[in-house]
Amino acid sequence: MSTSTPSQRADGWLPGDPGAGYEGTIGRTLRESTPWWPARMRAPANAPNVVVVLLDDLGFSDFGCYGSEIRTPRIDALAQEGLRFSNYTTVPMCTPARAALLTGKNPHAVGCGWLTFNLPGYPGYQAGEISRDAPTLGELLRANGYSTYASGKWHNTADFNVLPSGERASWPIQRGFDRFYGFIGGETHYFAPAQLVSDNAIVDSDRYRDGYYVTDDFTDVAIGWLKAHVSASPDKPFFLYLPYNAPHAPLHAKDDDLARYAHAYDDGWDAARAARVGRQSALGLHAHEWPLPARSNGVPAWESLDADARRLHARFMALYAAVVDNVDRNVGRIVDCLAALGRLDDTLILVTSDNGANGIGGPEGAINNLAKRLVQREDPAWVREMLASGRVGGAASWPAYSLGWTDVSTAPFRLYKTTTMNGGVRVPLVAHWPRGIADRGAIRHQFVHVTDIVPTILDLLDARYPESFAGYRTRTLDGVSFRPMLGDATAKSARTRQHYELAGNRGYIDGRWKIVSLQPPGTSIDLCNWMLFDLENDATETRDLAAAQPEKLRELVAAFDADAYANYVYPLDNRGVRRSLTVPPFLEASVNAQRTFYPGCGTAALAVVAPMIADRDYRIECAFGYDEGDEGVVFALGDPIAGMAPFVRDARLCFVYHGGEGKPVVCDALPLRRGDNRFVLDHRAQGARRGRGTLSLNGERSATLDMSPTTILGLGVGEGLDIGCDRKLHVTPLYGRDDAFEYTGAVSHVRIEPGAQAHDSYANRPEREAQRDGYQ
Repeated sequence: MSTSTPSQRADGWLPGDPGAGYEGTIGRTLRESTPWWPARMRAPANAPNVVVVLLDDLGFSDFGCYGSEIRTPRIDALAQEGLRFSNYTTVPMCTPARAALLTGKNPHAVGCGWLTFNLPGYPGYQAGEISRDAPTLGELLRANGYSTYASGKWHNTADFNVLPSGERASWPIQRGFDRFYGFIGGETHYFAPAQLVSDNAIVDSDRYRDGYYVTDDFTDVAIGWLKAHVSASPDKPFFLYLPYNAPHAPLHAKDDDLARYAHAYDDGWDAARAARVGRQSALGLHAHEWPLPARSNGVPAWESLDADARRLHARFMALYAAVVDNVDRNVGRIVDCLAALGRLDDTLILVTSDNGANGIGGPEGAINNLAKRLVQREDPAWVREMLASGRVGGAASWPAYSLGWTDVSTAPFRLYKTTTMNGGVRVPLVAHWPRGIADRGAIRHQFVHVTDIVPTILDLLDARYPESFAGYRTRTLDGVSFRPMLGDATAKSARTRQHYELAGNRGYIDGRWKIVSLQPPGTSIDLCNWMLFDLENDATETRDLAAAQPEKLRELVAAFDADAYANYVYPLDNRGVRRSLTVPPFLEASVNAQRTFYPGCGTAALAVVAPMIADRDYRIECAFGYDEGDEGVVFALGDPIAGMAPFVRDARLCFVYHGGEGKPVVCDALPLRRGDNRFVLDHRAQGARRGRGTLSLNGERSATLDMSPTTILGLGVGEGLDIGCDRKLHVTPLYGRDDAFEYTGAVSHVRIEPGAQAHDSYANRPEREAQRDGYQ
């Protein structure tokens, strides 16, 4: 005879033991017994629904209600019926900002000091994954009786965990959300996302419907959840987190949206910037007037550009505006849904951006920003061809707008995302809550920081931050509530100080004073190059007072240093893109191991395949059968941005390769035989991103190709490896069809054998060695 001991619940009730929290009585029969039901968890009385709309790389002035010419009537209406905050700051990069917003903690303190690409072995930098002792807003609200939903971009999971077999502890479902739909990574294609996730599973799909657009999709799913929620649990509050990827690059715009901005930017960035600042003044957006900073380094006067350059740059900004215009309409769809469901009056809506506008396109902008990050400059002839064909902003491009437009987006402030200047950390914040905000249309000038959102929402519920959560002892919140400001224009901010750090760039605010230290990527860090600004008289940071106020400077530097040590900010790291491609010790063997991939399953994850071919020698061998009439894609790696594919057409094997810009390399003279065939690509990396590939079919050398630039897929974007088809976006239009062009014969396998890295390559460099490469 065996016995078992029931497990005890958290509320102390031990099933079967009336003395352990059970308040009924148990007799031999129902007549002799008294039932009891423990109280169900319920949200606090009058708890509002919460919707947080987080935009991506949107600058301070990009809403109409913050001075923009971009059409944002739905967000402007929320501001008109709610509040705008003019002195709200965030963290100057995606992953850390999201961690701060979701936890109310400084990002380094929860392991999110940088992005999800890098795991350097220090507490403040855990590949973007939020520490378990810091419950997210989803976890906190669910524990307070809410249903929780997230649709959009989740950028708090290490890239090496975004796999079908990956560790899911940091995926949204495990971090407090009942439902999730979106992508896990830094950026994605708007017309055809490479890898979507539904709840806890990667979505396998061959292609997207005609007219698909990712911002619309995220909204469609969220609206479906809201309707289902209200139908099933009308008395239960909900938290909807909408982290749209718009307007992050790539700037893909729908034709109708783009048409609204034809010729809108022909007058250039100088005129647009001045106009925005003028509108801000008319709106009374700022408590003071400040000098306008000079253009960012390298940005020319618009009038100095020739006609072709103006046309290209105007196109970039039209794309950006179209993307923002679209997301505004999608915010409007959410608002309309809430109104139709009778939930708008009792829903707190917050609309903001994760960081300031992005300057990654540089002074020239970029048509294929993925390639430009690694080769630095695009071929001028290719740029002219793409512009002339109207393909800039289309599916085969990955555009980022020019730095001159970044200055417009961040107006009136200086610099942009990644920097700790105000252009990188000051962004819009709009709050709308008809039941809770009476001072409608007002502007709040008090200091608010991104970590203040969690404590404010908890304050609205009269809920305390837990001392422990899910078995972990928590630490105190770093944020402070700004609840009093929602109802009182004269309420003082509970916040006076805040530190900032991103990739070695440092900042610290104490009242009216701010210090900043900027570290160009890849240079030796200068710990002493601090600037000092008086934010009351110079929030645009045009006058450095460090030399005039040495005592104040020393005081603030000491305060930053104390915060940095307390929050795991150190060691500083400004290695730039090289930092994104290093390998932690536990993956060193994996990225150099041979792998075999098989048909009949979903796309092999880019996180697995990309390191195997990144700027290195490699051998790809594919075994497949052929019979007369067979056709289709044998395998496809990548997409129209960069990739390769052998495919069968007219009894011959064709091969296409393109490394990110310029014309693709095509070989279409490989005759097949009936029965088994064996295709081999031997690639040799020659340094300076040059490569040579030798194609063999059935043991016979067939062609030698220039495969320059060598492929460095990765950085969390792009499509992986398809066997026997080419899903979603095709590597090449030469297939001549829109479907996945599934191979009609049989593909046995594709085997990839990685070899040596190019002698000058920084891809796959062991992290432990990369930290000693002379950049620190």
